[in-house]
Amino acid sequence: MVMAVALALAGASSGLGGADTGEMHLEAAVHREIVLGDLKGAMEQYRAVLAQSGKSRAIAARALFGIGQCQEKSGRRNEARTTYTRLVNEYSDQPETVARARAQLAGWEDPLPGPRNLKFEQGVPGKVPPGWFVPALPKDADYLAELRRKGCRSESGCAVVLVPANAPSAFGNLMQSFSAAAYAGKTVRLRAWLRLESSDPGDRAQMWLSVDRANRQKGSNIVDRPVLSAEWTRCEIVSPIERDATFINFGVSSVGRGRVWVDGVSFEVIPKQ
Repeated sequence: MVMAVALALAGASSGLGGADTGEMHLEAAVHREIVLGDLKGAMEQYRAVLAQSGKSRAIAARALFGIGQCQEKSGRRNEARTTYTRLVNEYSDQPETVARARAQLAGWEDPLPGPRNLKFEQGVPGKVPPGWFVPALPKDADYLAELRRKGCRSESGCAVVLVPANAPSAFGNLMQSFSAAAYAGKTVRLRAWLRLESSDPGDRAQMWLSVDRANRQKGSNIVDRPVLSAEWTRCEIVSPIERDATFINFGVSSVGRGRVWVDGVSFEVIPKQ
């Protein structure tokens, strides 16, 4: 069923003529993105399709849309926005694919003004907490992170970041991404309580924060010290937010096959002294 969906998404467009090779490569990229969940590998394949000589504009537009999808699922919203915008501007003769890109851009016209549900009070146990997301396909999200009401440090709730044995890579991530408008030029502090249920000596939990800036410039990118303990550990990141920041991203990662518990998240501006 999943394979059928993947092939449908990369279905043949009219007027491809002799572009069978490009179509096959595009289908392979879609399969890697949707079925295997290998976003990095899929982006490489989409870019290879774009680089092919003799490809049709229909295939090029769909490959570019695929790159945007992979960037978005990876939490790289600023790059995805640039990719979708390029598609709209350069491929107006491909109305179906352009319409899909416009739909993605329209959903970002009013980006979230700030972080949400930091105390995990909202949501259904066993599902990804509202306001948070996992850089994965929607069908896989609840297998990679879930809300809990038991075993938490607080009474309101907590979340667990999981890395199933059959996951494409030994890495899980629960994160938020929101507009930096209210925080640009200020210094922020991110705090959370983490603990690790380890299954291997190489397992670790880590909190991180990154900033997207205008014109693809590099912003702050901070990874806190690893947490290796099964005891609740207080983590903190303090970071300036660049004045041209567009999005702020933060989250909790599970590296390895362990389970990472996260509770009591806070995000605040530090007043100037």
